[in-house]
Amino acid sequence: MFQARPPSRRGFTLIELLVVIAIIAILIGLLLPAVQKVRESASRNSCANNLKQWGTAMHAYAEVNQTRLPPAAQNNPRRVWVVYIWPYIEQANVYRAFDLTRQFYLPPNTNQNQTTGIYAQTMPLYYCPSDRPGAIWKGDPYYRARGNYVVNWGNQAVPFNAGDPAQALALGVAPFGYTDGSSGNLPRTSRLTDIKDGTSNTLLMSEVIMAVNDADFDIRGDMMNDDRPCTMFMTINTPNSGTDISPYCNGATYPWNPPCTTTGSGNAQKAARSKHSGGVNTLFADGSIHFISDGVASTTWRALGSMNGSETPGQY
Repeated sequence: MFQARPPSRRGFTLIELLVVIAIIAILIGLLLPAVQKVRESASRNSCANNLKQWGTAMHAYAEVNQTRLPPAAQNNPRRVWVVYIWPYIEQANVYRAFDLTRQFYLPPNTNQNQTTGIYAQTMPLYYCPSDRPGAIWKGDPYYRARGNYVVNWGNQAVPFNAGDPAQALALGVAPFGYTDGSSGNLPRTSRLTDIKDGTSNTLLMSEVIMAVNDADFDIRGDMMNDDRPCTMFMTINTPNSGTDISPYCNGATYPWNPPCTTTGSGNAQKAARSKHSGGVNTLFADGSIHFISDGVASTTWRALGSMNGSETPGQY
């Protein structure tokens, strides 16, 4: 009996396979930027939420201390504002374990070449997800957590440089800084009621980019250190612009870190920086969060950096 032959099954040719692979590659290429954009948007929002929590904690501290903010940095014994804020970010146990009578680099606050010291304990609130969550300072034997959030030092370098027009007292002083901008250079503890320009017109905190490697001897992100200019940012340069000046930077040797020079480091400063496209997240003294564009006018940025300069910040 006659039997019909089954239809032959034609396989893909090599050219057809290559066309399919090429189409898939194009689709992936189109999809990746969108995925990365969504991921960065989520990271930016998470970063802003961290700043919001820092702001809530700052206000809680001020409420308990007659509207006074914590000192940005204290040198006898050495510590920074973060220590004083721990109880208000649900880290009361850490605060109790920290020995307030000892320098931050002594046990139990820091155990040399170990991550077991209190200062080396990382917390999610220290980090912007766009950067390096969990980063540690290992640039010297006093291991400590790095972080992305720093307080507003305004238009003054560290120490104050009376010969720099950008630091003129006519620009006013920031919520964090020195007592009077004079040669004394003593840490100032401002009150929220000292902010004459209005809390909605005054920066309290912003972001910085951390050094790429834990072992980099680079103070960007060294927010737990009272040295200059570690736990603060300056509004002398607009966000993500200029070259930071510090005695502790690897800018020349490690070009993948933010631009930095040791030249002129007797008067150190660093700009607010982030890995977000186009600007930085900021916390204002009224507790509000604003994304400030890299293109903000320097006069506006410096006005936002001061708390009693009577400037009009303008649009940002």
